[in-house]
Amino acid sequence: MMAAAMQLVFFLFVLVPITVSEEYLKYWKLVNSSVQLDVQKNNYKFYDVFWLFNNENNIVKYSNKDEIRNYHDYNGRVEFDKKTHSLTLMNLQKNDSGLYEAVADHNVKAIIAKYQLYVLDPVEDPVLKVSFHQSNGTCNVTLTCEAKSLSITHLCYNDNCDMKNVETRGNSSLSISLYINNSFIICHHSNPVSWKNNTLKLEKEKHLCSSEEDKEKLMDSETSWTAIIMIIIIIIIIIIIIVVLVGCVTLLF
Repeated sequence: MMAAAMQLVFFLFVLVPITVSEEYLKYWKLVNSSVQLDVQKNNYKFYDVFWLFNNENNIVKYSNKDEIRNYHDYNGRVEFDKKTHSLTLMNLQKNDSGLYEAVADHNVKAIIAKYQLYVLDPVEDPVLKVSFHQSNGTCNVTLTCEAKSLSITHLCYNDNCDMKNVETRGNSSLSISLYINNSFIICHHSNPVSWKNNTLKLEKEKHLCSSEEDKEKLMDSETSWTAIIMIIIIIIIIIIIIVVLVGCVTLLF
């Protein structure tokens, strides 16, 4: 009874009622892409079928006399199928996000399609940062995944860097996650229409965060090789000088 009363009030308010359904399909699309919106009901009668944007802006109108009217704001950007009454929107921009409805007008107006469209930019490359800190023989590795205003940080201790998927969301459509898969650290940035990864090979702890002894050995090794190279260069220079002197003496005598 309450529902019938509400419908009666609505009829008196707008004179010609629209059968409203709260259910609608959600679409997420990439900027500059296209989307086809299909009619969701069958066997409806109509004098006119028209598509609306946000309940007020007319996109296209089709009459049972086989006449199509494209409204100015959408000229060259829409295609209407006379047979199926579907609407295709092209070259989508973010300001095309909103509510789309198809209405069949036949004495009363009935909503025959309803969509909520979200037009999104592709996500940016995430930033993966790895820093190392050693204290009292313990190697601590800090992993940070960042994108826009989102950030995830995870700590690894020595060889213990087991990590399942860690995720955070900035809004209803944007998220980042940080996880390890097959010895790779993966920083993942996504929205419903695009995603990008930044990956890094996860080496064992001794390669990620060397002990002081390993660092000293590495420095000693580098110093030794430098000394050997310098000695070889000096020997070559001495040989060249001797050859030049011998040649000069030969020319004089």
